[in-house]
Amino acid sequence: MMTCDYFGNTSLRVKNLLYNFESQLLLFEELFHNADEAELWANDSNLQLQYLELLEQHNLLESKNKTTHLGTKDARVKSAPLEDYNLIKRKDKIITTQGYELLSLIKNQSYKIDNEFLQIDLISLFFLKVTLNFSKSPFLLQKYLEVFRAFGGSLSLEIFMLLPLINNFENTADFIRQIKNKTIFKSVLQQNANYLQLDNFLNDLQNNSLNTSYFKTAKGEKTALNIIKSLQEVFLPFRESKNTEILEKLLHSKEYADFKKLYLPYLTKHTKKADKIKDIEQFCEGSLEKFGEKFFNFIFEARILANLNDYLDLNRRYLNLTGIFEFDKDKVSLNMIFTLILKHTKYNEILQTIAKSQISSKLLCEYYEDFKESFEKLGISKLQDLKTYKQNLNKKKLTHLLQTRFTKEHIIEILRLFSDRNNDSKIFEKVTTEATIPTIFEYIIAMAWCYIDDNNIERILEAGLSLDSKLLPKSHAVGGNADFVYIYDNHHLMIEVTLTEKTNQRRAEMESVSRHLGNLLLSLDSKIQAQSYGIFIAPYLDKNVLNDFRSRQNCYFENDKTHIKGMQILPLSTDDLIKILESCLSYNALMPKFKQALSSNETWGSKWYQTHIQAMINSLNSFIIFID
Repeated sequence: MMTCDYFGNTSLRVKNLLYNFESQLLLFEELFHNADEAELWANDSNLQLQYLELLEQHNLLESKNKTTHLGTKDARVKSAPLEDYNLIKRKDKIITTQGYELLSLIKNQSYKIDNEFLQIDLISLFFLKVTLNFSKSPFLLQKYLEVFRAFGGSLSLEIFMLLPLINNFENTADFIRQIKNKTIFKSVLQQNANYLQLDNFLNDLQNNSLNTSYFKTAKGEKTALNIIKSLQEVFLPFRESKNTEILEKLLHSKEYADFKKLYLPYLTKHTKKADKIKDIEQFCEGSLEKFGEKFFNFIFEARILANLNDYLDLNRRYLNLTGIFEFDKDKVSLNMIFTLILKHTKYNEILQTIAKSQISSKLLCEYYEDFKESFEKLGISKLQDLKTYKQNLNKKKLTHLLQTRFTKEHIIEILRLFSDRNNDSKIFEKVTTEATIPTIFEYIIAMAWCYIDDNNIERILEAGLSLDSKLLPKSHAVGGNADFVYIYDNHHLMIEVTLTEKTNQRRAEMESVSRHLGNLLLSLDSKIQAQSYGIFIAPYLDKNVLNDFRSRQNCYFENDKTHIKGMQILPLSTDDLIKILESCLSYNALMPKFKQALSSNETWGSKWYQTHIQAMINSLNSFIIFID
């Protein structure tokens, strides 16, 4: 019987996978800590209902169905991957050693710390470790990596999609051989119980006595009936008459909707009707026996491919958590360092070290000397040079992103969407589904500041965001300060961003922004301190937040050692930021205008924003006209 082994769970398809993983672990820590000894993790139990409520409270449930049975099924299904990764034991009501290790990494914001050898952040390294220890299918990642090793560290998307079939073969070498010989489907099909009915099917086809038994699935015979109907009413009549109107009926009639949806995409990839018909005509050629064998094989290959397509997305998303894979449109590759590891004689030893060791920035550093010759060919002469090499690669990736997906025009378009939270789905589509909207907002602001600061790509890398291998943002359950600190020759600039509105903005930002800026100013020498300031960016600016920020210019802020009198905070809406981007003025040209607005004598915050800041922003339009 054919099996498919992959990472993840077909019932758990969520946005922000990493955030979901981390958040659930934090919830289980709370659940298990508060659970009575008598409470059990069992179907429809009170403990599962409590967990369902926690999922709902933290917006981790897409389904709003609150019936007991379906609800606790959600609680089980959505938490199952945590057990597969050996983070929890639900029936024992415990967080495992690996689970506590991840909790520690989350709470210490270890996504900001890179492993010095692999040059991936420690949260990614942790997921590489637990994926190597995947309990649902032991050694699955090790087997996948053997395939990457056989193909030089890079797989076409078609081969990557085949990886879930790997355990249908005696060993990984046999699987690789059959991929290279292009016999993999034949081998897998021969393991299918229904496939053994080929001779019966061909015999019944000759006698025109077809039945559904060959094509039945575990879900029943509905699909099988549709296949037989399509065969008897379309394919066989066309073979007899060669009348293409019969094929057009297949393409347009609702009678064959299931066949058209489930199978036709694997018979023809074309979009034009004439090209589709040509492919179907070619498929129908040959003797009845040859056609019958072709049709029979096609049905089962299409089913395998449909399953593999389903698992492709899961493998891509879960393996992306490890930080070592790079996903392009038509291929999947291991990053440079891990490709070198694959080729090395100590490859298996290094994998075992990762799988068994505590996560740290120094893990694997002792292997640097073993790779010294390979690294020197890349211009890397010492361990510390790996960081510079990685940063240079990141700059190249960011340059490509800015030239393609995130041009200034695209950034402006995305910024406009943040004014209405009904646009969240459009934002996910344009950026990524692996980060929350607030994290994406921070990322887009960092991109915008790159353009404002003379296309300085460093500003994106200095923003302290967690980025994946494509340099797209990732969200974590415990975030850091939502502020960027940029260092210039004579001052520091803190930028803080938020999507909060009205009362929430007053509660969340009035104290935190001034505290973050105050602590920054206290850390600077007096000369730099006097020129440093903060910028606050939000789609909506609450009047009393504006009043509070303006009042800070006369407030004291202190710690145990020193104090400052007054701090400058410049509030900007996303509309203001858009006008700044449209003006094409650089930060050097803008800073005197910012300073002039900050030096105003107006103390009424909301009035100050309207009469000075907005006037300054609107004057930039005049500058555009003048330039034109």
